[in-house]
Amino acid sequence: MRKLARLSSGAAVALALGAGAANAAGIFHAGWSGCRSADPGARIDGCTVVINNLQREPLHNKISAYFNRAEAYQSRGDYDRAIDDLTKALAFDPKSATLLSARAGAYKAKGDFDHAVADCDAALAGKEKPVAAYLGRGIVSYEKKDFDRAIADFDAALKLEPKNVSVLLARAVVYRQKGDADKAQADYDAAVEADKRDASALLARAAVYQARGESDRAIADFTAAAAREPKSAAPLNDRGLVYHAKGDLDHAIADFDAAIKLDPRLASAYLNRANALRGKHEPDRAKADYEAALRLKPDYPAAKAGLEAVQKYLDAKAAPAPNRSP
Repeated sequence: MRKLARLSSGAAVALALGAGAANAAGIFHAGWSGCRSADPGARIDGCTVVINNLQREPLHNKISAYFNRAEAYQSRGDYDRAIDDLTKALAFDPKSATLLSARAGAYKAKGDFDHAVADCDAALAGKEKPVAAYLGRGIVSYEKKDFDRAIADFDAALKLEPKNVSVLLARAVVYRQKGDADKAQADYDAAVEADKRDASALLARAAVYQARGESDRAIADFTAAAAREPKSAAPLNDRGLVYHAKGDLDHAIADFDAAIKLDPRLASAYLNRANALRGKHEPDRAKADYEAALRLKPDYPAAKAGLEAVQKYLDAKAAPAPNRSP
């Protein structure tokens, strides 16, 4: 089943909370500098310095320190610590819809749907109706296969923010699950138009085109996504797969080359290039790529199978021809 968008956007919530850190009056300047860092490790270390001296901070900064550290923990998959920090932040502001939505996101990521829904309900009980809470509750309903309830929450979110890309994409996935291709397509199209800088909607729509066998449309969307995110290997890797499916191995290999240049640790790009090289009857190069994929991702079934097949072919090719009687 296709995954929906993240329950809450750390960046969006940070806009609501993180500004307070800038008002920290220089009390623990080094700590706050790290606490606002984009690097999760630096953020955890910096926020910990602030939290260890929290009595000297104003209320808003106390909340920001716990929130920022929680977001860093969540980005590392440490959901229990994220939940603990958000719970401590909520002790200062128990009815904060922003904090409740963020904690719901951590619960959802952990797979604790009941607590996630409870926090979303609490966030939506007040006057403020955060889009993240509607989105989160809708995603949980989707996971439970209650598609109509999910759509109802996504509809409510879109009344507040009609051009929210995450919600549009989430609703599109649910419509696809319900078999309503027209409504799903409309949501994908709306998401692409909603933000001309964001590549996520183009990638999602391209994947749909790819699944439907509409190769040219998929290639066009992957190309546009690559233009929006020129430092991302994903659109090129995905476009290469479409070219491969079309039988255009040269363009496919060129895309995999470019993806690997951007991200030399992208194991799937090595796998995909190996498969394309096999199609061009270049087993030695294919073998090297399968081996590279396995160095990056040792437990990679597709790469293991590909390497075994290539090695078997090379062994057979190298074996001496059997003696035949005249």
